[in-house]
Amino acid sequence: MKYLRNTLLMMLAVALIMPSPLVLAEGVSGATQESKVDDVQTVDNSLKSAEEAKDSVVDKEQIDSNSPSQSSENPETPTENSSIDSPSENPATNESSKSEPNPESEQPKIDNPSGRIEENAPILISKISQDKKYVEIYNRTNQNVNLAGWKIEYHTGSGVETVGKIFKDEVISPNEFLVLSNDKMLAGAIKFDNNLGLAQNDGSVVLSRSDGSVADTVGWGNNSKSAGSPIKGGVKIVWRCFIDENIIDSKFLSGKNLNNQEVEPYSRPNCKSPEPKPEPSKELNKCEGLKLSEIASNVDEQFIEIINSGEKTVITTGCKLTVGYAGVRENIGDIELNPGEFLTIKIKSTKLKLPKTKGKVYLLDEAGSQIDSAEYEKLAKSSSWSLIDDEWMQTFMITENSENIFKEYLDCQSGYERNALGKCVKIATPPAESPCPAGQYRHLETRRCRKIEAEKTITPCKDGYYRSEETGRCRSIASAAAKTLKPCPEGQFRNSATGRCKKIASTDDIAKECPEGFERNPQTKRCRKIKSASMPTVGSAAAEVKQVAGATWGWWVFGGVSLLAVGYGVWQWRWEISQFVRKIHESIKSANGK
Repeated sequence: MKYLRNTLLMMLAVALIMPSPLVLAEGVSGATQESKVDDVQTVDNSLKSAEEAKDSVVDKEQIDSNSPSQSSENPETPTENSSIDSPSENPATNESSKSEPNPESEQPKIDNPSGRIEENAPILISKISQDKKYVEIYNRTNQNVNLAGWKIEYHTGSGVETVGKIFKDEVISPNEFLVLSNDKMLAGAIKFDNNLGLAQNDGSVVLSRSDGSVADTVGWGNNSKSAGSPIKGGVKIVWRCFIDENIIDSKFLSGKNLNNQEVEPYSRPNCKSPEPKPEPSKELNKCEGLKLSEIASNVDEQFIEIINSGEKTVITTGCKLTVGYAGVRENIGDIELNPGEFLTIKIKSTKLKLPKTKGKVYLLDEAGSQIDSAEYEKLAKSSSWSLIDDEWMQTFMITENSENIFKEYLDCQSGYERNALGKCVKIATPPAESPCPAGQYRHLETRRCRKIEAEKTITPCKDGYYRSEETGRCRSIASAAAKTLKPCPEGQFRNSATGRCKKIASTDDIAKECPEGFERNPQTKRCRKIKSASMPTVGSAAAEVKQVAGATWGWWVFGGVSLLAVGYGVWQWRWEISQFVRKIHESIKSANGK
C-alpha cells in the first residue's frame, strides 16, 4: 500500500511539472500537434485516475491509521523527502525525470508580457563571490530584458563545465541587479539549478545568450576564460566597479582591492579613479630641416647650435641631441623654429658631456633615427667647429645664434701684431726723437730740424721808383716811361708777338698766281717749278748701284775729315772763341738793361 501511494504521488508531480503540450508543439507541423493533443488527453486521463487513486489511498490510510509504522503528526513529509533525496529507491521517479525535455537542446519561447526577450542585450556579470557562492548580473540598459533561454556556466581550472542556471522567464529591470545563489540568507536571490563550486584558486563564469553567444566571461587565477582585466591569484570576491552610476566594462577588481568599500550584492562599488583611455597613436616627429650649425666645445661656456635649414616652421618636440651614439640622449624641448632661425643649447643646462678637443655630436629625430652629425678633432682653445658654406671648419669667431664667420687666427694681445707667418709679434716702436734746438722746428716729412724763418718785411721803394709785380724789385718810373711803346706810324700796326710795327697788307701785297708749270711753296710763299713725274732712265742698274755706293763712301770720308779739322780748330782757338762769346753775351745784357 505504501509503494502504491508513493507511485501515484510521483505521477501527479510529474504531470504538474511538465509544460503544456500546446507550448511544446509551437512551430511544429499539424500532424505533430495532433499527436501531442492525444498525449495531453492521455495525461489528463492519467491525472484523473491518479486523483481517484489518491482518494482511495487516503481512505486506506484512515483505515490503517492505527499502524505503528506511520507517524500520526505528519505522515507525508518523510515520504516526500525520501522520494526526492533518494531516487534510487523509486525507479519510476528516475524514468519520469529522464522523460523531461532538455532545455539546452530545445529552448521554448515563452510569451511574457512583463518583459521582452533581448537576444543581444548587453547584460554583464557584476560580482562573483567565491566565498558566499553567488553570481550577480547587471542590466545596464534602460528597459526590461527577458532572460528566457539565457544560461550561466561555471568552468573549473581543469576544464570541467557545470551549468548553474538556465533562465526561463526571469526578467531583469533596467539598471538593476539579479543575484543567483542557493544561500537562503540572500534576499531576493534566484536559486541555481545546480550548485556551483566557485573555487577560490581558479575558475571562470560564463553568461551566454539564448542564441548561444557569450554575453560576458569572468575568470580568475590561472584559468584562460576571462574578459577585461584578468584577476591574478586566489580571491574571495571579484567585482566590477562603477563611475557616476555607470558600470565599467573592462575593469575587474578582486577582494584584495576593496579600498575600504562595502562590496555586497546589489551594491555599486566605485572605482578609485577612471581608467585612463589609451592615447591614439601619433606620427613621430621626423624633425625635418634641422641641422647642426656650430659646436663650441673648447670655450668657457660650451654650447651646440642648431639651425632650421628648411623652408617650413619646425617644432622640436621629440628631437634629441647625443654626444657619441651610445651616450645620453637629451630632448631639445618644444620649441618652434622658423626657417633660417638658430637655436642654442647650453651644455651646462643638460646632461650631455661634450669633450673639449675631440668628439662627435648626433642630431636625432623622435624615433631615434640620425638626422645629422658632426665630428671634430684637435679643436684649439677659444675656437668653435662651425658649418661655413656647407663645410665644417675651425674658426676663432664665436657666433652664437647668428651666421657663422671664418676667422683663421685669434686676436693678438695689446701691443702685438700678427706677422706674415701667422704669429703674434711685438709691435716695434720708433726711438724717441730729441727736441729741436731753439729757433728750429722738425720737418714732418724729413723729420729733421729746420731753422724757423723770420717773416721778411718789404721796405718801400724810394721816391721815383715803383715795385715791379713780376720781379718784386724797385724800378725807375722814368726809365719805365722812356720804354713806353710809341704808336706805330700810319699804315702800320703793332705785331702782338714781336711788339714791332708792321705794314698793313694792301691789295697789292696779295700774292699773284704762279705761271703755268709753277706752284707756290707753302713755306716760302714763292713760286717754284713743278717737278716732272717722269724719272730719267738708268742705263745700267749694276753700274748705277756701284756708282752710288762709291759716292756714299766718299761722302762719309769727307765728312769725317771735315769734322776732325773743325774739332782741332776749336781746340786750338778755344780761348779766343770763349772771349768772343763773352763779348756777345755782355752786349746782349747791356742792350736789355737799357
